[in-house]
Amino acid sequence: MRQPYLRFALASVLLFGLARPGKAAQFHVSHIGVTPPAPTSIDPVQLKIYGYLANSGSFIANSAAAVNGFDVALTVNADNSGGITIPITIPDTVTFELGTLAPGTYTITIAGTQVEDAAPLEQHTFTVLGGPTVCDSLVIASVNWAPFSDTAIMVHVFNPTSTLFDYPGFLLLDANGDTLAQETVNFFGIPAENWHTLTVRPNAVIPDGTFTGTLELWTGFYQALACSWEMDFNLCPSAACSTVFPMIQNYGSGTATGSFLYHIQQGGTQVASGTLTLSSDVQYESDTLCLAPGQYLMQIIPQQGPNGGQPHFGVAAGGLIQGPTAAVIWTTNSAVPFTFYGPCADDITGIDDIPSVSLILARSTNGIGLARSDNKALGELQVFDALGRTVTRAKVTLGRWPISTTSWRAGLYLIRSIGADKQVLVTRFVVE
Repeated sequence: MRQPYLRFALASVLLFGLARPGKAAQFHVSHIGVTPPAPTSIDPVQLKIYGYLANSGSFIANSAAAVNGFDVALTVNADNSGGITIPITIPDTVTFELGTLAPGTYTITIAGTQVEDAAPLEQHTFTVLGGPTVCDSLVIASVNWAPFSDTAIMVHVFNPTSTLFDYPGFLLLDANGDTLAQETVNFFGIPAENWHTLTVRPNAVIPDGTFTGTLELWTGFYQALACSWEMDFNLCPSAACSTVFPMIQNYGSGTATGSFLYHIQQGGTQVASGTLTLSSDVQYESDTLCLAPGQYLMQIIPQQGPNGGQPHFGVAAGGLIQGPTAAVIWTTNSAVPFTFYGPCADDITGIDDIPSVSLILARSTNGIGLARSDNKALGELQVFDALGRTVTRAKVTLGRWPISTTSWRAGLYLIRSIGADKQVLVTRFVVE
C-alpha cells in the first residue's frame, strides 16, 4: 500500500526539489545598467543590476552600495525561503541610488551571499563627465582698463544664477601665476550685473596686447576659491571712441529742478554739448557721447537760479562707472577736468580707427531680432535665463538672427555672442 505514495514522494522531489537553503547562488546577475547613460557631475547616478532568481523560493534579502574614491561596491544578499520550491527562473532587478559623483571613471564590484555576477566585463565600468557648474553660468562680459584710471582694471560680469558669491573678490593673474591686479572686497555678493574694480599691484608688469592669463573669483573675503577662468585677455582693445555719460544728480536736501547746459572741451576746442534736465520726478539725468581717450574739461551752466538740493555734475562710463564730479555753482559756470582712458590705459594718442562693436536688439511680435552693430557674423550665440540655464544655443554665420520667445517664461534673459574676432558681446532683455 505504501508503494504508490513512495513513488509520488520521489517524483515530487525530482520534479520540485527538496527546499532547503543551500550554498548555490540564489540570484544570478546578467547585466548592469547606468542611468543616465552618460552622467555628468550634476546628474544623480542610478545603477540597476538585472538578473534572475534561481527558483520560486529565492529572494533578495537586502542590498547596499558604497562609493570609495572611484570604486563602487555593490552588495546583494540573496536567500531561500525553504520548503518545496519550483526550479524556475524569475527575473528580478536591484536598484542603487548613488547620488552625484565627481568626474572620473568608476569600477563596479558585486559581492554578497548566494549571488553570482555573470554581467559582461565592460559593464563593470562607467564614466562621469564634468558637467556645467555655477561658474559656467557667470558671464564675464569684459576685462579692461578702468575708464578714468591708469591704475585699475574693471571686470564686467553678469550673474544670471541665484548663487550670491558672498563677499566676492576678483584676482587677475598672468601666465606665470603672478598677481597683476586684485579687488578690494566691497560687495555683499554679485547681483545680476556688476562692475568690479581691481587695483593694479605695485611693480606689476601688465603684458602688452593679447596675453593668456587667469581670472579668479574668491569668496568670503578671499577664504575660498569659487571660480577660475583661464583665457586670453586684451586690456586695450582698439576703438576710435568709447561711451561716456555726462550726468547730473541731486544728492538731497531738497529737490533740484531746471535745465543745465553743458559743454565738453578738449584743448580749448568744444567737442560736445547738450542739456540735462532735472524735475520733481527725475533727480538723475545723463546724456550719451562717444569720446576718444584724452584730457577733457566739462563745464555746466544753470539756466535758472538756485531752487534747492545739492546737484553735482560730471561724467560716468559703461555701467555708470563714476568718474570725476563737482558741485554745481549756481552763480557762475562750474567746471570739472577729467582724463578719459576709455577701455585702454596706454598712450592716449595711440588709437586705431576701429569703431566699437555692440549687440543690437529689435523687438517683434514673436520675439526679438539680434544683430551686431558692424554686421559681422554673430558666431557662437547663447541665451541664458534668470537661473543661468541655457535656453538657446546656436552657431550663427549671419550678422542678423531672429529669436522666437513665444514659449519662454516672463523674466530676464542674457544673450552672449562670441564672433570670429573673439569679441565677447553681451546684452540683456526682458520677456513680459
